[in-house]
Amino acid sequence: MHKEPEPAWKPQPQPQAADKPSGVRMALIGLATCVIMAGAGVHFMGGGHGNTSIPAAENNTQDHDNSANRMGIPLTLIASQKAAQTLAKSNYTDQEQADILAGIKRRDIRLVAMPVYDATGAGGTITLICGAWHQTVHLSPTPQTVILPITISGNVDIIPASDPGPAGIGSGAITVFGPQTLPIMYKGDTLPLTVIAQ
Repeated sequence: MHKEPEPAWKPQPQPQAADKPSGVRMALIGLATCVIMAGAGVHFMGGGHGNTSIPAAENNTQDHDNSANRMGIPLTLIASQKAAQTLAKSNYTDQEQADILAGIKRRDIRLVAMPVYDATGAGGTITLICGAWHQTVHLSPTPQTVILPITISGNVDIIPASDPGPAGIGSGAITVFGPQTLPIMYKGDTLPLTVIAQ
């Protein structure tokens, strides 16, 4: 029997230079990926120092209309049966308490508890604004519970009530998942939040 020799091994031809991605092209793809990831990080982290470039009058209307710019925080919902007892221990006036209780009966308003504290040790005073109601709190390392009457949208704005100075005011809130440090606020900043009542 006659055996045919096996064919000799030949190296495969190399792809043409046009098929290989160039170094410049790879650098551009890497740069585009970094820009996209940085933009997503800023979006999901709440945007840093607030909307300092927007004047205060415009800021209020835009924050109430655009909930996409708001940072969501889950807070403990107070049962409607305990609303009167909880409000009696709060800093709201008798008229404000009556208005809030009427809103709870209409189911326009829900009460949540928001313990706030000084997250940076710099101190300061903040005002929490929920629609027509507001509460001013002097921050300390020990959490102080603020009762917030939130509407269906759940929007709450926090503004500095004292001069934040160059270091800013760093507050934090105790959420249903534990302590959460909020972005540092500087003079003229508004920190827009959306409360998720649980």
